[in-house]
Amino acid sequence: MKFLLDANVRHSVGTFLESEGYDVRFLAGTAEHGLSDSDALALATRESRILITNDKDFGQLIFRQKLPHKGVILFRLSEESRASYLGRLKSIVEMYNDRLVDHFVVVTDEHVRFR
Repeated sequence: MKFLLDANVRHSVGTFLESEGYDVRFLAGTAEHGLSDSDALALATRESRILITNDKDFGQLIFRQKLPHKGVILFRLSEESRASYLGRLKSIVEMYNDRLVDHFVVVTDEHVRFR
């Protein structure tokens, strides 16, 4: 499974995923850092990557504008501490590994919702 980390996602999230053996591409700190949301989504789609983001605007791109995607994980946590973010991501990747591709996943403190 391959992931693209939006520029608003901490680098430690990608480092964690890499340590678990996943292919990770970062937007932060690269030439692609300033990509628009639609361009970031297109990049993830071209490279068959699941986009990890904290930006709810991706929901509008996918559900209102009907842009294609290979999967999005949107984190909407009340406290984005490194421990809770990484803990939630780890459990999602382990529990729902086979359901992440081609789904829009919203992660809150209490729920994981697939669309």
